[in-house]
Order: sequence, then structure tokens, then C-alpha cells
Amino acid sequence: MFIQRNENEPHDRLHIHNINHYLKTCRGYKYPVSFDSLREVHLFSTISYFYDHECHGLHSGPLHNGRRCTEMNRELALQLISQSSDYLSRQVEPSGKFIYGYFPCFDRPIRWYNMLRHASTIFSMIEAYEITKKDDLAASITKAIEYLLRDGVKFVDGRDANPPMAYVVDQENEIKLGANAAAILALTKYSSVFATSRYADVMTALANGIAAMQDGESGGFVHVLNYPDLSIKEKFRIVYYDGEAAFALMRLYAIDQNPKWLQTVEKAFSYFIRENYWKHHDHWLSYCTNELTQYKPLREYFQFGLNNVKAKLDFILNRDTTYPTFLELLMASYKMVNKIRAVGMEELLADFDFAKLREAIERRAAHQLNGFFFPEVAMYFKSPAKILGAFYIRHHAFRCRIDDIEHNLSGYYNYYNEFLAGSEREELLVAEREIG
Repeated sequence: MFIQRNENEPHDRLHIHNINHYLKTCRGYKYPVSFDSLREVHLFSTISYFYDHECHGLHSGPLHNGRRCTEMNRELALQLISQSSDYLSRQVEPSGKFIYGYFPCFDRPIRWYNMLRHASTIFSMIEAYEITKKDDLAASITKAIEYLLRDGVKFVDGRDANPPMAYVVDQENEIKLGANAAAILALTKYSSVFATSRYADVMTALANGIAAMQDGESGGFVHVLNYPDLSIKEKFRIVYYDGEAAFALMRLYAIDQNPKWLQTVEKAFSYFIRENYWKHHDHWLSYCTNELTQYKPLREYFQFGLNNVKAKLDFILNRDTTYPTFLELLMASYKMVNKIRAVGMEELLADFDFAKLREAIERRAAHQLNGFFFPEVAMYFKSPAKILGAFYIRHHAFRCRIDDIEHNLSGYYNYYNEFLAGSEREELLVAEREIG
């Protein structure tokens, strides 16, 4: 049995097994109900409030039903960054390993582990620390990095090899291009925010590992190797690895100015442009474009970055899932448009709808609130305290995994730093012009 809202929308299904489990466990029903006994189903709306030191009116509607009515602003963005990074901090065990995640409807832990997501989650936590400066968060970051280096990073032919080369080894003895990239991103961000050169040798070795995975002729990357023999397992696995690797090398180049990393990225970008990688609308590629154009502000790189987002704007505006990398893509693109203006290449923006980009940013930042465990949402799940302050993916059974939090956190970090701060600057400029 199902209830259909209208012919253009998916069915709402009643899960009779789950209903009977609830009735037996929580209501003391001795006998199960069945669809055959149901004659009528009544749909109704509610007006609800939640008290949490202050009274919040709650939404009544499809995706935001039961969530507090609140406006997306700088204060709320800061709360999201603070609370979700606190959540990640609590997931770091004494060993430095994360509690990977939950399916919260039944409080079922996710048993799998992924060192790539371990490293990229650290990256987002350091972004949050840059804003919140919380000591507990810093301590968790340090523990998680030490676990990554101790249990994940393996040097090829030892640390004294010339050149030193290292890889992050994941489940099933896999070496993933994206895992090396995520480790470099975490370590470079840590080096910058905490003003240390402690991990310089490891970052160089990991970057050499990435460079060794690049095809010298095409500029493309091999995605997955076997460890320890370094044989090719998969030439291609997922498009995100490429942009992530290029972004990581640019972040390392910003620290050590080694021309090898810039040359590797430029060769990769020639491949990305030739193969029309913009059609994948990958947020990592937009991040990398911003980094690359700091040193090489070339028209073809900017044009690639614009193409990477503009054909996706309508889809993003109308998408009902809270897919978190959309906000990351939008924010990287917003930063890039401002850079295009700053270097005097406004003609590249002639057919680019900047107003639509801003609208998409505002809409996605507000819409992703529907994937956050506010207390009034978390209270309906089996163990509310375990998930409070985390982000979830509704269309994956409300899955709550470290990378789900990570991508939301990075999106709101950039939204807070770039868009909201930028809007304030624009308002000040308008006010100054009016006064003048």
C-alpha cells in the first residue's frame, strides 16, 4: 500500500514491518496491524513548536517538516560549522580513528572504513578550527592525523629513497589517487593554520606518489594501484580523484614553491580541457582552478572553471536532495568569478548568469538545513545524542557518515568566509557610494 501525492512525485510508502515494530515496542500492541485491516488513511498537517532554551516554530511541509523556522544568516552558518565540527571531534576515538557513521533510524553503525574519507574529514575539521579555534577540536585533529600517518601512509623503498615516495594504503591494499590527495590537503591545511613544517617530508613523498601516477604523454592520472607491487588495478574509478589530486598539488605548491607540482597540474589541466572534464561539474576541479589561477591566470583555465558550473545551475536550483558538494561547487565558482573580475577579464562573464549563481548559493545554503540534525529532528531517531549536530543524507536512509558531515562543513565554511562576508562588503560599498 502507498499514498501517492500526485502523478509527478514519487510514492510515499507505509512500511508495515516498521510500524508494527514501533507499535509493539513503544505502544504495547500485542497483535500486528495489516494493510488488509486498513480502511482509511487520514493525512493531516500540524502546527508545532520546539523549546530549546528558546521557543522555535517548526515548519510544516515535505522536506523541511518538523525543522525549526530560521533564516540562513552568518550567525546560523557559524552555529552549523561549530556544531558539526564538534560532532566530528567527538567521533575521533583515542586511537585517532573515526567512528565512521550510523544508520540512525535503528542506531546501526557503519562497519566499513575508508582512509580517503578519514583524511578529507580532517581537512574539513581544520577549516572549522580556523574559524572556531576550539582546543578540543585541535586535539582531535592531531589524533586523527597521527592515525592517518601511522596506519595509512606507507613509504615506497623507505624514507631515504630518492626521490621519497609514499602512498596512502586503504582497504584491500588499494592505493587510491584520491586518498593521497586528501592526505596532502589535510596536511597542507594543518601546516598553514597551525604554522608548522612538521609534515613537510611526508607531504613531498605523497606528492611524488601522485606525480608517479600521471601519464607522461596524456597528462591523465591512473586512479588505483595495488600495494605493495604498485601494479595498476584500475586506470579509472571515479572522476573526483583527478580534480582532488590537482587541487592537493596546488595547495602544496603554495607552501614549498616546488615547480614540479605546478608543472604536473598544468599537464593535468591540458588533459582536463582536452577531454572536456567540465561536463562532470566536479567541485574539486573548481577548487583547483582557483588555486591554479593564482599563479597562472590564463583565459583557458578561467573558461574551464566557468563551464564547470554554468550548465549545472538549473539542476542545482531545482534539486530536492541535500547533496552537499553542490554548495562547495557553487562557492568555488563564486570565488572564481570574483577573481575573473579582479584580473580584468570580465568579457569571459558575458554569457554567465551571476545572479543565478547567487540565487543557487542562497537556495542551497538554506536547503541543506534539511539535512542537519537539529534537536527537534534528532529526537525522532533511536539514539538522538549520537547524531545531534551532524548532517545526514535523507535519500540514503538518513545515513550519517563522516564524509556527509565533511562536505556540508566545507560548504558552509566557504559560504561563511566568502559569500556572507562578501555580501557584507558589497553592502558597505553600496552604503559608501550612497553617502558619497
